Amino acid sequence: MRVSARDMMKDARYAPFAPTSHPHAPVVEPAPGRSRINRLAIVMMAVFGLLAARAVQLSLAGAPASARVAAPVAMPVLARADLVDRNGVLMATMLPSWTLAGEPEKVWDAAQAARRLATVVPGLDAAATERRLRSKSKFVHLKPGLTTSQRRAVHDLGIAGISFEREQRRVYPNGVLAGHALGSVNRDGAGAGGVEAALDADIRRAAEAGTQVALSIDTRIQYALETELADAAWGAKAKGGAGVILDGRTGEVLAIASWPQVDPNAPGAGTDVARLNRATGAVFEMGSTLKPFTAAMALDLDQLRLAERFDLTASLNVDGVTIRDPHPFAGPATIREAMSHSSNVAMAQVALRVGAARQRDYLGRLGLLEKPSIEIGGMPAPLLPRGDSRLTTAVLGYGHGLAPTLVALAGAYTVFTNGGARTNPTMLRHADGDPVRRTRVFSALSTQETLQLMRDVVVEGTARRADLGGLDIAGKTGTAEKPGADGKYDPDVLFSSFAAVFPARAPRYVIVLALDEPQRTAENGNLATGGAVAAPAVGRVVARIAPFLAHAPARPEGPRTGGGTP
Repeated sequence: MRVSARDMMKDARYAPFAPTSHPHAPVVEPAPGRSRINRLAIVMMAVFGLLAARAVQLSLAGAPASARVAAPVAMPVLARADLVDRNGVLMATMLPSWTLAGEPEKVWDAAQAARRLATVVPGLDAAATERRLRSKSKFVHLKPGLTTSQRRAVHDLGIAGISFEREQRRVYPNGVLAGHALGSVNRDGAGAGGVEAALDADIRRAAEAGTQVALSIDTRIQYALETELADAAWGAKAKGGAGVILDGRTGEVLAIASWPQVDPNAPGAGTDVARLNRATGAVFEMGSTLKPFTAAMALDLDQLRLAERFDLTASLNVDGVTIRDPHPFAGPATIREAMSHSSNVAMAQVALRVGAARQRDYLGRLGLLEKPSIEIGGMPAPLLPRGDSRLTTAVLGYGHGLAPTLVALAGAYTVFTNGGARTNPTMLRHADGDPVRRTRVFSALSTQETLQLMRDVVVEGTARRADLGGLDIAGKTGTAEKPGADGKYDPDVLFSSFAAVFPARAPRYVIVLALDEPQRTAENGNLATGGAVAAPAVGRVVARIAPFLAHAPARPEGPRTGGGTP
């Protein structure tokens, strides 16, 4: 027979330490004229009787009443509201729970008690439990988080000196899904990481009001992102990975993932590598995914024309430092060709036209020079470039020298969904009719021209592997070298990414996916670049989530020619 939590509260078997009346106590009917006095007398006698019995109990224990710790007192329950996704799917809730406890001086045989308890409480360490039950402490905790059925099983053992503390535990019914984003709660019931920490006060207030907290996440999209990210990371033997999907119009985070995954139901488990949230809790140089911003800056300032050609047959010397392209061009190239094949030399020249001051101003309005204001705890500040020399300006043009979080990069890409205006990422569901705050960065015209460049990257450039089934994606790959142990960039230690918007004809959604230290594998053509490991995963994610977003794949385009290394 199943017993509900409410029934348990009523049933004396589930509250062995609560005072109960004797089932066969005589019923005394007071005289009609003195019933009120008799009732008062009975209450007073009962109170004094309980106090006297308690005093005797404490005196027999050999300790003053003020110092004696007796039966466990239930810890205060800190109410937390349910967390649900944008469609009402439950993501976090509170369930009744019990902490197994003991009073060592009342346990007759600690070894036997520990062995018996271990048979009904999963994960209970019998040896550790025996040591606690042999301690000189008046009261010890043995195991938190017992379910109602586990508590009943322990109760039915009838072991003297074993008791329970009623509490509530935070439960995440979807396991590892969105584990990093949700965070967890600590032993005191306070938020620890993720949304739980950032929205701690709001979650408590919602509980008091009897309401839920609706997050922006769509669990269907979250699942698609997490599974494709994991597949890509495994295939590339990567150290880790992360991904973000935004509704660029509102800034709502539809999915945000970090790999390896963590289970918020067991926040202490896993390695440090797994616990790191690579989407929000770490900063990386993003490399060439910043190149579209450099082009947009120059177009916005009338410092660049789409038809002009750059001499990319040689390297570029800036302040005594040589900037090269991995695969030099055979002749002059347009900005379309330079973007499609990710020329560092071209983008360094464009950045120098923009200039240091205006470059910093644009980067600031893109939100790349400060922490995003997203509702996730543990967000680091970006690593900023040093100084404003010509060299710094040039290398910033192709994504070196600035290390933001992945979610900050995703937020910056919202300019391509709003005609040049940026929206802040948010973990909260946007209510229809509520205003959306945007920051103007580029003109609508320069944004549209940059989108054309990004579409060419997918159709005939380094992101061709993302162009699956005519899904109309526009974006830019990135392959950034990470510093080695000596502080110098290591060409074999990479952060490979792809940042995109879709559908390109009427952009609304942003998707950014990155792999941390992918390896060159046969599965990826012995390449570890963003075009080889991240772009294909983005294509697969978009193919899976397009039906949820009411954007079926566009009609495939005809074949187009083009070369270049992903």
